[in-house]
Amino acid sequence: MLRFSANISTLFNELPLLERPAAAAAAGFAAIEIQFPYVVPAARIAAACASARVECVLINLPAGNLEAGEVGVAGLPGRESEFLDSIRLASDYAGALGCTRVNCLAGVQPAAEARSRCWDVLVRNIALAAERFAQTGVQLLVEPLNLTDVPNFLLGRIADGDELLAAVDHPNLRLQYDAYHRRAAGDDWLGGLAERIPRVGHIQFSDFPGRHEPGTGELDMGRLFALIAALPYHGWTGCEYRPRGRTEDSFGWRAGVARL
Repeated sequence: MLRFSANISTLFNELPLLERPAAAAAAGFAAIEIQFPYVVPAARIAAACASARVECVLINLPAGNLEAGEVGVAGLPGRESEFLDSIRLASDYAGALGCTRVNCLAGVQPAAEARSRCWDVLVRNIALAAERFAQTGVQLLVEPLNLTDVPNFLLGRIADGDELLAAVDHPNLRLQYDAYHRRAAGDDWLGGLAERIPRVGHIQFSDFPGRHEPGTGELDMGRLFALIAALPYHGWTGCEYRPRGRTEDSFGWRAGVARL
């Protein structure tokens, strides 16, 4: 099944956050996703979504100090209490927004820490989060990125995501599969998706290189969309790209999707 959600953290940045759900609806989207909604009260975002008649289908857990280069705290020793707080906050927002999927970024390995210690912390934290979110009907996702854009990220390869799912072994844990990151990591970005689809809870895309809209890079997005439409996948496919110009001018790629 092929259903697109607009990531309003990267799209419609010409507008204040609370105006973006309506802009997404006007552009033909029935669903949105938000990377980090925590700068605005959840009730106000929920009201904006309700007014626009769009569904919020994905948010991220708080990811630490992004401005300082942190990309998640789940695998950082000594930050366990902060991670617990992030579960509570994300759970509150997911409940208020009616959002049933939450993505967790693992974090960057600190220079002074061994990977094995970070990995043990990550496995324990993700197991705890998967169980906590299961109690409220929210699916937990983990997202492998790539080591070029995010050096020393704990899930820098798709194999790291596979290993984490196996180590945690919880039915409420799935992968967030981003086609851009898989190509940037040098993976089989199409075949890898088909192989893992039973373990994928959400898909995202942007072109490579640049992370812009389809047609600006080398990825054959027509093949990706045709693959998703043919797979036994019933989730959303997130448009998490950075438009090169105005967001409204970046949707030319959708003309080809209508023919699938």
